[in-house]
Amino acid sequence: MMDRAQAYGDGLFETMRVSGGRVLHPEEHYFRLLAGMRILRMPIPEHWSPQGWLADLGLDRLDVQRDYRLRLQVSRRGTLGYAPPLDGSISWEVEAQPLDHVGYPQPVGRPELGLFQEHRKASGLLGNVKSSNALLYVLAAGFAREQRVDEVLILNAENQVLEASKSNVLFVNGAELWTPPLDSGALRGVMREVVLGLAPQLGLRVREELFSPFALQQAQEVWLTNSIHGVAAVRQFRKTTYASSVAEQMQVLVQSRSEVAQFQ
Repeated sequence: MMDRAQAYGDGLFETMRVSGGRVLHPEEHYFRLLAGMRILRMPIPEHWSPQGWLADLGLDRLDVQRDYRLRLQVSRRGTLGYAPPLDGSISWEVEAQPLDHVGYPQPVGRPELGLFQEHRKASGLLGNVKSSNALLYVLAAGFAREQRVDEVLILNAENQVLEASKSNVLFVNGAELWTPPLDSGALRGVMREVVLGLAPQLGLRVREELFSPFALQQAQEVWLTNSIHGVAAVRQFRKTTYASSVAEQMQVLVQSRSEVAQFQ
């Protein structure tokens, strides 16, 4: 039977990095997952406490000597028809894929960045959710492949940067670290949250503000962050090339935090 996630995108997912048999940054993943489920008005299982949800991920079946990309897919159960079913039940499944190396990449990745302008992303709370309806990101990633770049920027209706096809976007300008605010419709990225929390340790002031693609041409460094690669430092966007030394320092902090971060 076709499920509602397949039929309507009625679900959400959480992508996590697992290392040494444990989820990295579990608290951030947990609270993002629950926030997304509440926005979608999905019931939260009673046993999904900060520790209880981890038991449903099957971590004990993974090789502790390897790192994995782990995807938790949560879907609303029910028959076809847009209206959610009255019983409000959900289902979930987990898929694990081995990664090539242990720990976040060091030195950091150096992707080339492009610009996706065929479609725009709307503002609002739904933009913060990792929804099963990911057509915008599918098209953006396909465009990046056609243009032979590693990533592309996604814009809003006013041609301001929100994120990239599989990453949040930040840039370093002097002692400031800029990134779009969540109320603009940018994805609530776990690694974005981790990096913003660590920024003061590198003497960086966080500035959550929208900016145009042209602002990136004045930046010293442009970062792409997600839960799998941590921090990547853009090598080139159009004719502008960037440094990566601050990103390298941030990746060291991210790795150190991942080795000690656990629920209190």
